[in-house]
Amino acid sequence: MSNKAAQVLDSQGQVSILKGILEKRESVYPWLYAVGIGLAELLVVVNPRAGVILHMLILAGLLINSTFAYGQPSSKLYITLILGPLIRILSLSLPLAHLPRIYWYAAVSLPLLTGALVAARLNGYRLSDVGLQLGDLRKNAFIHILTCLSGIPLGIAEYFILRPAPLFESFNLVGFILPALILLVCTGFTEEVIFRGIMQKAANDFLGPKSSIFLISFICAVLHITHISFIDVIFVFIVALYFAMLVKRTGSILGVTIAHGITNISLYLVWPFII
Repeated sequence: MSNKAAQVLDSQGQVSILKGILEKRESVYPWLYAVGIGLAELLVVVNPRAGVILHMLILAGLLINSTFAYGQPSSKLYITLILGPLIRILSLSLPLAHLPRIYWYAAVSLPLLTGALVAARLNGYRLSDVGLQLGDLRKNAFIHILTCLSGIPLGIAEYFILRPAPLFESFNLVGFILPALILLVCTGFTEEVIFRGIMQKAANDFLGPKSSIFLISFICAVLHITHISFIDVIFVFIVALYFAMLVKRTGSILGVTIAHGITNISLYLVWPFII
């Protein structure tokens, strides 16, 4: 082998090593943003205004990163991660104090769903890419049914963790229907589309199936820090992993959307009047 050929091979080897280092470094950035979201949530507990400012800085960083990585899988992930800080920015910035608390979910959900739609369109996702499909119902019907029913014990478990006040004054069927629909659509559907749908798709394409499930479940969990319960954060992380694995298995967010809705409906509208 000539010296020139050896130099070419050596140069190619160095380029390959450098490329590997850059790829590994790039895969760390989403985790840094996830930790940043967690820190911003902790700051919200102490100083809501400062927490919102940090969330805005994280959102700006994600926008910048997505621009520089345009056309790459990482860019699509950064675009979807924007929805994380956006949740808290909207919930703390919208003038909701004069509204009954149950309507806060609807007020925040509408712009969030709009943002989710924009992120999905920018990334070129189809409905099936983000779990908005029935999938193979003959194969997965039993899994979906069990998943839906799991919302009942999940709601009981989280009620014992948080012990929240009910979202309406007295339990009656007429007064129950609208709040239940709001929680089903604005927490169950909206959050599942965002976390197990759009975010999970982008993270899976960039980080792979294993790392992506842990990353998105971590982000979902730290966004519950404002409940001021470490046990609840751990609980939400475990439930997020459970939901993510079910969506991976079925290819649909149908079951987890209903389970998520039942969890919150029972948590805020049922168990406070029974237990």
